[in-house]
Amino acid sequence: MKLINSEEIFVLIFSFIIILHVAGSEKIVANNHALLFDPASLTVAVDYNTSTTIQLVSEQDESVHVSFVYGEDQSHSTDYIKPLESINFPRHSSHLQIVLQITGLRPGHLIVGCNASPILNSSLTEQDFLRINIARSTKLDRIINTIGWLSFIAWSCSFYPQIFLNFRRQSVVGLSFDFLALNIMGYFCYSIYNIAFYSWRNVQDGYTKLHPHGVIPVLLNDVVFGLHGFIASFITIFQCLLFKHSKQHVSYTTSILLVLFILFLSITTILTSVDRIDLLLLIYFYSYVKLIISCIKYIPQVIMNYRRKSTEGWSIGNILLDFLGGIFSLIQMFLLAINYNDWLSIIGSIAKFSLAIVSIGFDIIFIVQHYILYKNSQQQQTDGYEILDNNEETTPVAVNA
Repeated sequence: MKLINSEEIFVLIFSFIIILHVAGSEKIVANNHALLFDPASLTVAVDYNTSTTIQLVSEQDESVHVSFVYGEDQSHSTDYIKPLESINFPRHSSHLQIVLQITGLRPGHLIVGCNASPILNSSLTEQDFLRINIARSTKLDRIINTIGWLSFIAWSCSFYPQIFLNFRRQSVVGLSFDFLALNIMGYFCYSIYNIAFYSWRNVQDGYTKLHPHGVIPVLLNDVVFGLHGFIASFITIFQCLLFKHSKQHVSYTTSILLVLFILFLSITTILTSVDRIDLLLLIYFYSYVKLIISCIKYIPQVIMNYRRKSTEGWSIGNILLDFLGGIFSLIQMFLLAINYNDWLSIIGSIAKFSLAIVSIGFDIIFIVQHYILYKNSQQQQTDGYEILDNNEETTPVAVNA
């Protein structure tokens, strides 16, 4: 069986882009709103005030009375905020903006909907709502945002120690090619998922239909991080073509996995382009492949270090930054749950939570390998021998004075 090389991986990966462009190019008409909140999502702390405005989208021939309902069950009362008073729009007042004062009473999340009388020309939809997040503390909210950025910075910087180490050594011996192949495939899938949710209107509309009061789960920093990870992985693979790499290659097992992933995504992408599969489902398929890869991609490097009895060539700086980013991410999740009294958010983000735990677990394994099990590997190098990967025999190498 022929092994997949890096050039073939790039050709197969980028072949998806044209098909995805076709699948995502359908023109979608925006949802019509009868009432418009601005802003439609806001955060207020307990015992503090903030405001939003509401206006009619279209002209009405008679005055309109608007009352407010709360939560998914559309109750007429709430203890999360001070209940809003009903309002009246005079006829022909589509440009009138009425200010609503929001006062937080207890931490949590609240959806505020509307009832209009008489029924508007443009019927009220599930999009005509206001999302309010009530925080326990504004200071804690700022701390959470700061921790989120620290996590983002740590994870973003974690790509570079390995790149710098490869350049300094002019060698990638000790770096698992299986890990690199899985990693670039994972970040490709992650980038597609983020770009689709952030910029493709038909994906956003499909998600909104499934989760009328949900928030699009991707922000700009997610898009930037995914693309950044893909580019950094590409640079690392390019280094493998330039620098000393002994007889390292992508293993049969990883080659088979990559072929299966690529076949699965190719078939489902083609079926989506001919309207056999919903585009939103396809994007979820890409995210599932990313989740699987994230759970297994470090295994080849752990095995390689074990076989070589050394972490030489594998940057511990990469691991320490990844570990720090994972810890910050977990802290942020728990602080969010505390600040908004929303422990179900951790269950709702179980994939993110589980991936953070898996990543931290592998980081701990690498830290133990580097600082405890194989801490004398540098001595092996200075003795004039370099232990190669896979099942190769120990080979003497020249040592510069």
